[in-house]
Amino acid sequence: SIINSCVTVLLLTGFLATILMRVLKADFVKFSREDAAMEEEESGWKYIHGDVFRFPPNKSIFCAFVGTGSQIFCLSLFIFALALVGVFYPYNRGALFTALIVLYALTACIAGYIATSYYVQMEGQNWVQNILVTCFCYCGPFFGMFAFLNTVAIFYRVSVCPRRWSLH
Repeated sequence: SIINSCVTVLLLTGFLATILMRVLKADFVKFSREDAAMEEEESGWKYIHGDVFRFPPNKSIFCAFVGTGSQIFCLSLFIFALALVGVFYPYNRGALFTALIVLYALTACIAGYIATSYYVQMEGQNWVQNILVTCFCYCGPFFGMFAFLNTVAIFYRVSVCPRRWSLH
């Protein structure tokens, strides 16, 4: 059944590639003609090409999200690789969370590098601010939610809430 699935995927990919090649070839032939009448009636891609390659208005936030996304992607790849190797056992419940925290800290350099490189490519000037935005882009909302929920729990005097002096 695995071979059947692989053959089906290959056939569907081939069909899709054939359709795309026909459409792109027709568009290429149509746009490569240099008729004066054609230039007056242009529409579609040639009108929007200036908007497609324009930089986004909030470059720093966009690059921070791209860097954080790459960090989460690499983090998930590393966790899956460790799970495939067999590092996590069912009787050791804290191993997965410990690995998540350690790998999150180690993959922070990937997020910073990718976010800063994209920011510099988009002609950004304040790359230090971009790194700080990238740092707080993912963990900032979690810390805010943690602080808010604990503040509400302390206000209602919930016994499960960790007290200030117990966090030392």
